[in-house]
Amino acid sequence: MPTLTAREIKDGKQVTEKYIIKISRERWEMAQEWEKEHWVKTQKMRAKYGKNIIWKFIALLGLKSKYRGDDWNYWWKRQFNDYNFLPEVIENAIELGCGPYTNFRLIIERCVPKHLFLSDPLIRTYVNFKQTFVSEMYRKGLCIIDDQTIEEFPFAPDYFDLCVMINVLDHVQDAELCMKNAINITKPGGILIIGQDLTDEEDMHRIEGAEGEVGHPIKIGHDWLDKFIKRKFESLIYKILPREEGRAPIAHYGTYIFAGKKLNYKKTKDSDGIKV
Repeated sequence: MPTLTAREIKDGKQVTEKYIIKISRERWEMAQEWEKEHWVKTQKMRAKYGKNIIWKFIALLGLKSKYRGDDWNYWWKRQFNDYNFLPEVIENAIELGCGPYTNFRLIIERCVPKHLFLSDPLIRTYVNFKQTFVSEMYRKGLCIIDDQTIEEFPFAPDYFDLCVMINVLDHVQDAELCMKNAINITKPGGILIIGQDLTDEEDMHRIEGAEGEVGHPIKIGHDWLDKFIKRKFESLIYKILPREEGRAPIAHYGTYIFAGKKLNYKKTKDSDGIKV
């Protein structure tokens, strides 16, 4: 895997005000390669010495979940009050940037979609991970997988009753376009859930060149996110966790926790011609 030099950290990115909101395709592909190698390596470690067989036996006894692997999903669940604001059944739901373990494997305990879409550029790698929610749902035909980027995905406007995007925006190529698209596919009255670590200029200087930063090129703050949702959603949950309550206090000044219902407004187009 290519390493990220100090010079490359400064290149291939678009800085707006104090944030990094867009990077080059080459820089994004480097981040995706890091992400893929990270999770493939993690999955191999979990399978060593017959651990999958042992886990399956323990799960049959009811001592463990049948699904292996977690990427802070239980932590996010707690921040969103166990998703208790969601209805028991919905028509169409999507998780953008779902990763190998997904937040939906926990959301579905509270809210069951009739049609579930799991979207991630690396999803065709993740469906091969054993004993995961993604692999089981795909194998049983209980979900639709999509490997398009959020910037390029094919979904129709106002289609989803629930759109989930947790711990995703720091991995994308164009954060602004991703936010606009996530809002666009959420139907009026539908719910958008966003969870995001927040990074300011001080954080960026502190973590520059640190291990793992290859996979997290986008840097955004709460004020940047606010401008997309304040006038478009009725808040169900809105809070910004302070640094000391976040997942990675060394790297992030806070964590954005938002869930809201999309208002029924007349669609307009912004200066780029994108419906918002």
